[in-house]
Amino acid sequence: MRAWLLAAIGLGVVSAAEIDWQEESRTLVAEGGGYGRIARIDGERWMCAYSRRGAIQVRFTEDGGLHWGVEQEVGREEGAGLTNAEVLVRKNGEIWCFFNRRPREGSSDPFAVGFFRSADGGRKWGKPEVIYEAGKEFENGCWEPAALELASGEVQVYFANEGPYRDSNEQEISLLRTQNGGRSWSEAETVAFRSGHRDGMPVPVALPEVNGIAVAIEDNGLRGTFKPVILGTSAERGGWKDGVVDSASFHRWRALKEPLAARAYAGAPYLRWVRKGVTVLSFQLAENGEMRDSRMAVCLGNGKAQDFETPSFPFPEGRGQLWNALFVVDAHTVMAITEASLDGKRGIWTIEGTVRP
Repeated sequence: MRAWLLAAIGLGVVSAAEIDWQEESRTLVAEGGGYGRIARIDGERWMCAYSRRGAIQVRFTEDGGLHWGVEQEVGREEGAGLTNAEVLVRKNGEIWCFFNRRPREGSSDPFAVGFFRSADGGRKWGKPEVIYEAGKEFENGCWEPAALELASGEVQVYFANEGPYRDSNEQEISLLRTQNGGRSWSEAETVAFRSGHRDGMPVPVALPEVNGIAVAIEDNGLRGTFKPVILGTSAERGGWKDGVVDSASFHRWRALKEPLAARAYAGAPYLRWVRKGVTVLSFQLAENGEMRDSRMAVCLGNGKAQDFETPSFPFPEGRGQLWNALFVVDAHTVMAITEASLDGKRGIWTIEGTVRP
């Protein structure tokens, strides 16, 4: 067993206790928008990427998220809807905005993942660069790309993939790599697969305390319906050198310290590293098992993405808080992002929380 994993399993690690959500900070970023993701471009200039009306859109803020600018379209494709926006701000300053292409009825295009790139801080965007194509049918698609840049400069893109399982309902977590700034990409490799089930919605993050990579996924083979699970590996040589992370692998562990009831639905996890000793995880939780009744739940764990504690709820009680995300403002502040109906308006909402030591 690798040294990094032995350290990760070690006892005596205490996570942060709770988050104080600041009700007065609740903000509507984009009415009518869905699947919002926020990234820091530089300093207090942040970008929110999201989907609306079949296209990828962005808005910017320069005052820490108090006010957001006008909507700007990144791109669209004829005959397909673009969704599942996710942002990577590269070390060289480029911004890559990933998307999931979903062909409309009658289109001959396959489901795909790709990205737009900007070299000027998001003011102008290039043409879509498709990096993987799955099947042409909804049940054989690919979904939810999310990226991570390693210290070596390698960019890794994780996504949920039904493409290899045309004769079943199974799904895996696949990985693409580029070492030359996206000019060429590796063949898709299988990172995780639980036979007979559906690993999905991966979100990778670097774990500097153990030189590791953690990926939050939803796993419907752990306990009843979907529950949050963490995949982990050393960052050495890009990780994932011990083969596919299956149901028995020590590279896969349940995220929550106290397991949820089998009936509870807890899908669409999102993971971020906050500071030494603290990671934060969100998911959409429906105790009755009905996704449409979900609330955004947020838990704190230790610096190795383990032992996430009892969840808190950033937004007022209500149904349909979906496709959530997290943004680390600073070492003591996190921002929760949801697609929800609040104050009579449905769209992308944010709220800030103080992480108490």
